[in-house]
This record gives sequence, C-alpha cells and structure tokens, in this order.
Amino acid sequence: MQFSIFQPLPYFAPDQPTGWPQAPKLFTPEHALTSVQQNMDIIDAADEGGFDYISVAEHHYASRQMCPSPTLAAALISQRLKNAKIAILGVDLPLHNPVQVAEELAMLDTFARGNLLVGLFRGTPNEYITYGHNPAESKASFNEAVELLLRAWTEPEPFAWEGIHYRYRMVSIWPQPIQRPRPPVLVSGNSPSSAEFAARHRLKIGLSFVPVDKIPQMVEVYREAARRHGWEPGPDDVLWRAFAHVGETDEKARAVCDEYDYGDAMGILAPTPRQLASTATMMGEVAAGFGGPAGPPPGAGPVRPAIMGGPETVIEQLQAVREAGVGIADLIFSADFLPPEVSLESVKLFSKEVIPAFR
Repeated sequence: MQFSIFQPLPYFAPDQPTGWPQAPKLFTPEHALTSVQQNMDIIDAADEGGFDYISVAEHHYASRQMCPSPTLAAALISQRLKNAKIAILGVDLPLHNPVQVAEELAMLDTFARGNLLVGLFRGTPNEYITYGHNPAESKASFNEAVELLLRAWTEPEPFAWEGIHYRYRMVSIWPQPIQRPRPPVLVSGNSPSSAEFAARHRLKIGLSFVPVDKIPQMVEVYREAARRHGWEPGPDDVLWRAFAHVGETDEKARAVCDEYDYGDAMGILAPTPRQLASTATMMGEVAAGFGGPAGPPPGAGPVRPAIMGGPETVIEQLQAVREAGVGIADLIFSADFLPPEVSLESVKLFSKEVIPAFR
C-alpha cells in the first residue's frame, strides 16, 4: 500500500474566523510567511518519513487554505523533495483552458523528473461561484477537457480540436511530459458515471471521504466497467482520501480531534455569517446544476477522522482500507484549527510506527 499526504497548505492563524468566502482584509503577511514555513516542515517530515506522494489541490477563497494554483504549489514543492513524488489532486479542469493545463502539467512533469501524478476533477460546487462558469455544463465540459488534454499529451503531430465546449485551430504543446505515453491520471470515482468514464479512458479513480464499508462496492463498479473495456485495474489504480490523526494512544488521538473539531470535510465550504443567505442561494443553484438537490448543501457537522487512534489502531484501520481495494491512501493531517505542531507530530508518528507495517 502506498501513502500520500494531502497538504492543503493551511493558513495557520489561531484567531482566523471560519467561513467561505474569506474577507481579504483578514490576511496578514506575518501569518502567511509563518504558515509557509510550517507547511514545509510538515512536507519535509513526510518526505523523509517514507510517504510515497506529497499532494496538493485547488481551492479558491478558502479561509484556511493557500492553494488557488496547485500547479504552482507542486512546482515549488517538487524541487525540495528527496524521496516522495508529487501529486496534484487535483485541478478543477472546467475552470481553466485545458490546453494551458496540459502545457503546465507537462512542464511540471519535466521539472519534477517524471515523478508526477495528476488528478483532474470538476471541483466543489463553490468553485463555480468564483470564476463565473456554468455548473450545468461542468460535467460535459470536464469530460471533453480530459479527452483533449490526454490527446495533447499523446498526439505526435499538431492537431485541431473542434468540440462542443472547446475549439482550437492548433494544439501542439511543448514540452511534452517526461513520462510516456503520459503521466498517470486520476479522476473521480464517486459515481457510477465517473467510474465508467475512468474505465473507458484507462484512468485511475479517486474516492474522497467515502466510508470504508462503501469502498468495495464502488471499486467493483469501476473494475467491472474496466473489464468491459478490456483491461483490469490494480490496487494502485484506486486512491482514497480521508482525514487522519495518529496519537500515542486512542484516547489521546480522540481528545485532540474533539478539542479542535478536526475532520469535517465540509468545513471550508461553510459560508460566513455575512454571506450566509446569498451564498446558500448560490450554492443551491450550483448544486442543482451539478445534478444535486436545489437547496443549500447539508452541513456535515462535527465528525471525526476516518483514520484516527494510536498506531496499532491506525494500522488495523488502514489494513481494512487496503482489503477494500485501495492501493493509495491520500491522508490529510492538517486542516481547520489543528495546530501545525500537532499535525507535524502526527505525521512523524505515522512515519515511524505505521508506514513500516505496510512495507
């Protein structure tokens, strides 16, 4: 089993209010510069401690994340890594020019010495408020953009693209990726249609915040679709993202998560009090465009990480995840109000006590 640490590049300010979007006036250079160093300390510890990947993702206007450009973040991080590979999990593809994304990722793969894993996603509903894109078209535009990007990486000659959502008279990106025929690409597997799309294009899937007991069913949907398309995915074709925290004992780990309300996947999407009514309305409209309910997204409320406890407990939990069909665990150790020094100690303990059990 491989391990990835998803570092959302938190803005570590203990008095920072929650809520999306965050007011720019609350940003301070002092906290930002300190946060950069604290994030790099965690990344360095994961790199030295045996994690296979360091992953970043795209989010906009989020109060406790500093990563609107995962490609830029990955480029910076990749140059300090000594052991781990870099993963972008992921790019919100419908918000961007897919040819430009293909160029930037190919350039990144070159400068990262061919150690790049790419995740392409539609993005969370709030992202469609930021740049003014039509959420009702997001799925169709995403599918076309993925196909265009894959062709841009593998077509040996310049070509034109006349699609429904994208039209280019000339596509001929340079440099090409170092990895041949292309870097490994991952898309969402959280729905049967997404799993079918991944299988048709021989892509990996990512399962985000899926309960462990639901993983086997979702993996089988993906595998069955792949069989229909003439291939068989392996464990490393399935990535699972979840919150994690390791303490010296189960009791200490639980106490930390309860104290800092750590593990709520919907935390960054909660609107500020000032924006509550307007944001809830917009989010409802966006969710409806995604095919979801025409109303504000239900709050997940305080929850605990799926991976939580002392080392022995965490090993047992991850063994269950592996048996469910997952080959890459993309774990979040830093989020919300969890202090960076607590995250750092959790990462070090995971590296020392947990990773060796899977080697």
